[in-house]
This record gives sequence, C-alpha cells and structure tokens, in this order.
Amino acid sequence: MTFVGILAFFGLAVVTMDVLGGAIAISVLLRGGTVRHLLAFVAGYTVVIIAATLILRPLLALLNRWLRPVLDSNNAIGAVEIVVGLALVGFSVHQFRAASRPPLPHNRLERRSTPKRLATAPLILAGVGFSATALADPGFTIAVGMASQEPRLPLQVALLVLWNLLYQAPLCAVLGTALFGKHELLVTRVVEVFGPHRRALQTALAVLLALAGLAVLGDGLLAVLGEHVPWLRQLLLLR
Repeated sequence: MTFVGILAFFGLAVVTMDVLGGAIAISVLLRGGTVRHLLAFVAGYTVVIIAATLILRPLLALLNRWLRPVLDSNNAIGAVEIVVGLALVGFSVHQFRAASRPPLPHNRLERRSTPKRLATAPLILAGVGFSATALADPGFTIAVGMASQEPRLPLQVALLVLWNLLYQAPLCAVLGTALFGKHELLVTRVVEVFGPHRRALQTALAVLLALAGLAVLGDGLLAVLGEHVPWLRQLLLLR
C-alpha cells in the first residue's frame, strides 16, 4: 500500500468514526458500571469484528471478480454515492429536529441510578449487538478490502488493528480512562459539558452531516451525469 493509500485508509477511519460506542460506554458508567463491565462490552464487540474480518477477506476476493464490472462503472459507484448522500442529509434533518426539541429533565450526576447488580453477560451480548453498527458501515468493508491488498499478513493485521482502534476512538478513550481510574472524572466532565450545550452540539453535528451529505450527493450526481470519476471509486482504486 502506497503512502497515499495509507492516508486514505486511516482517513476513512476518521471520517466514519463511530461515536456511538463512546456514548454507550458513558451510559454504562452512568448506571454504575465498572471497568469489568466495559471490558465485557468491548469483548463482545471485538470477537464479532475479528470473526467478520476473517470471513470478509476471502469473500471480498471472490466478490472482486464478480463485481468488477460494477466497480469499473462510474454510474454504478455514483448511484451508491447518491444513496449515501441522501441518507446523510436525512440524518442531518433528524439532528436538526432533535436539537429543536426542549431538553428532557435528567437527574444530577450525584443522583444517578446505581443498580444493585449490573450483570456482565448482558453487556457481552450488547457488545455483540453493537458490532452490527460496524458491520453495516461500508467503511468497515472498504477498510478490510484495502488492507487485504497488502501482501504481508503481519502488516495486514497491524493495519486493521490500528484502523479499528481509530474507528472506535471514543470507545477506546472511555475504556482507557476507566482503566486508569479516571472514569468518575470523565462522567462528571461529560455531564457538565454536554448537558448545557446539547442543542448547540446537535446543531453543529447536523450542519456537518448536511455538508457531508451534499458533497457526496453532488459528487455522485456529477459521476452519473458526466465523466467525473466518483470519490468512492478513487478510494477503491488506491493501493
């Protein structure tokens, strides 16, 4: 993989970064969870992702032969970008509507619910279920395909591990903070920062989603209506 390919590879992880994992981890801590509970959640997620990666590698090699006419078509890739762009615009509208709603009343940090028994097994299953968000993300499949083009297996593994760590950076940050015993401080800061500024943060997220959606949508339309090579195809062709 060339230097440009590596930049695109890790740039994909940044662009598609999954913030939901960090939000779930914070919610576990708010319910009185400990490091053990976070590790159980991460373990369930990791097992499925490793299994899916092992299955995807040979499957993508097979699909590469079948789907080559599609991947070589600017119109087909452009149509995919149009769908993704419309989905991003739709998510931005949802975020705008959520930001316009009045905030729901919530308990103060010191009054948060602490269950008498927070079971580990359900959190493992929750991690397994959460892995579906990564498997449904086209970025994950593209990342596996790009890493598979590297002939050296140890480097393939290293690339995929680093990609997933970056992709789940919010979850890794919460877990790392908990491992160092700073999770109570983290929860306090999250409540202090995100509580009063919820509407502004949701509006900013909505604007970013709208801009990204319009950019991808416009790129797809240019590919379908003209001779433009869509960004997604350029990404797939990187080595």
